[in-house]
Amino acid sequence: MFKLIPFILLIITFFSCNQPKIRKEKEDDNLISFASPWTSPFRVDSLFPHHLVNNEGEHLLILNKTEWAYFASVDPEGVLERAKTQGVNVIRLCLEGTPYFDVLKMDCWPWGGTRQEPDFTKFNETYWNEVERRIRLAGEYGIGIDLNIYFTLGKRAAQLPNQKMYWDQILQRLGKYSNILTWEIMNEYLGSESFQDSVGWYLYRNDPWQRPVITSDGTTDDAAWPDKKWMGMAVVHTCTGSTSRYDLKDWYFAVAQNTRSHDKPAFNNESGREIRHKNDDPIHRRKQAWIWYSAGCYWTWHSWEGCEGIDDASYRGPGQEFMKPVTDFFRALPFWRMDPNYTIFNAKSTDWFTVALAEPSRKTNIVYLCTHETGKRIPAISADIRLPDGVYRITFIEPATLNVLQTAELRSTSLGRLNKLSVPAFTNDLAMKIVRIKDLEKSIIKGTE
Repeated sequence: MFKLIPFILLIITFFSCNQPKIRKEKEDDNLISFASPWTSPFRVDSLFPHHLVNNEGEHLLILNKTEWAYFASVDPEGVLERAKTQGVNVIRLCLEGTPYFDVLKMDCWPWGGTRQEPDFTKFNETYWNEVERRIRLAGEYGIGIDLNIYFTLGKRAAQLPNQKMYWDQILQRLGKYSNILTWEIMNEYLGSESFQDSVGWYLYRNDPWQRPVITSDGTTDDAAWPDKKWMGMAVVHTCTGSTSRYDLKDWYFAVAQNTRSHDKPAFNNESGREIRHKNDDPIHRRKQAWIWYSAGCYWTWHSWEGCEGIDDASYRGPGQEFMKPVTDFFRALPFWRMDPNYTIFNAKSTDWFTVALAEPSRKTNIVYLCTHETGKRIPAISADIRLPDGVYRITFIEPATLNVLQTAELRSTSLGRLNKLSVPAFTNDLAMKIVRIKDLEKSIIKGTE
């Protein structure tokens, strides 16, 4: 028996060292938490690595919104109220920066002194106190924070002194808030890779809650540094428009597929703005959001209203009214268990295309049909559906409103058999929800006996 003790101790040590180093909420008296979903910080789910989970096992479907100057805005509650109405549950903002200074005249300055005469050995206590107040306010509205650490100083950050003090200050002052979603090092700048590696690894190793650490590049067709271990999410920007230059299938869907190909959450945390990026068609913008979510990714609403117009209580960007329906739809699904699927729906057209998600069991499935052109009317079509044995309820839904257009029932007797389905006529887009309501005995596809 005594000979086994060293071996038992070795096993215990091995498993204790390999457990995730996540502090439980009840063990951390300093954690400031809020109502669901912000009961504890989110981290990448080891079981479903394309998604985020908190200590209570709740998964987060992100609708992010740019609100760069939130920490200096005149009416922070107005900012949060408008975001919440739109279905937003995360806002992206800067801890340091002068976003659109020529218009806003706002300076988010975390250090001592001034931007013109900085003192990097001290911190601006008045500003940090207000930052904390506004983080708590966001939590009370059910909204999390995508915190950008270097905004205006991004390209100079590697030359600034005493930056470890800044990182420690961030972790100590802000890490206690459960609604801090992610630490974002810089906005659209990858020119200081070794410095960002230092910041990334420091936050990755010293945040006990293991929040995702990210950074971002400008518009590309794939994620920024997706192979770096400290990068907690696959982040991409599509600051592109709704013109014919950027096709919904060949650009937006293709970039979403690229971003989802990495074994981590896929996050478009800056989409195209109206006017500035020529993303002016509200229907096109609705389709962009539905495509990204249907591809198993997260998306961001980026508009003048969260940039120069952050304190304009009346302005609404084109298409913002469609954001809540899309997130309501996907949040009602077991989205964290669903992955892209390419076999459920079979029909081809040059006028429209499909994006599909499915549980591995095919218990719950969604298909999104989308026209390339705004205003395009598609007559009723006959599609081939491939599903495992079972009886399925199919609901046809209008994406703009989530109104149910009609329902159907389909009986599949083999995964190897295509079942005909009549799809109603639609304009612009159509969502299909396919749920198995009765299991049937599994049949074997011919040739596999």
